[in-house]
Amino acid sequence: MTRRKGLSLLLLDAIGACLLAGAFLTAAWLTFVHNEHATVEVNELTELISTATQDLKALQTAEERQRAILKERQSELTAGGQLPAKIQIEEYFQTLSRLAAQHNLRVIRHNPLASRSYPGLLEQRYVYEVIGTMPDLARFFKAIEDAEFWADVSYLKIDGGRRNSGEPTDERVASLTISLFSAARAESASESG
Repeated sequence: MTRRKGLSLLLLDAIGACLLAGAFLTAAWLTFVHNEHATVEVNELTELISTATQDLKALQTAEERQRAILKERQSELTAGGQLPAKIQIEEYFQTLSRLAAQHNLRVIRHNPLASRSYPGLLEQRYVYEVIGTMPDLARFFKAIEDAEFWADVSYLKIDGGRRNSGEPTDERVASLTISLFSAARAESASESG
């Protein structure tokens, strides 16, 4: 029985030694072999973080540039004015008639033409005719150009004037096609007009 007991103890000692050896081998593997793999993973992750940080800095720089461009565009918009949603046509032509009178011109007529619509833009066109001397017409055109209207002279024709008796005169008739622009949609302009 002693022998058997001794054998059992020896067997237990052998199993214990094997377990201990396995634990040492596992610890060595984790310390030396597996650690190399972990080091490679850590290096790859460090490189990935570095690349992501550089990308983030580049995106922040691009964002700052875009914000600067936006700020510049907003200041240009503020300085130049914003396209109106609706044109105050009567007010515009009253102002235009005052400009004509200030430059010694007589308004012969102003008539609406067909409107044109573009994406986000409505162009309302009018024929506007005035009569006066060429220097007065030139000053009138300059005044229109300097005025703060969202308008454009898209057509201009100047004819020499003749009196009823057929004699020549220094007065000229200027026919203008004036385009007024707004951000209004064509449907809403036709509904209100």
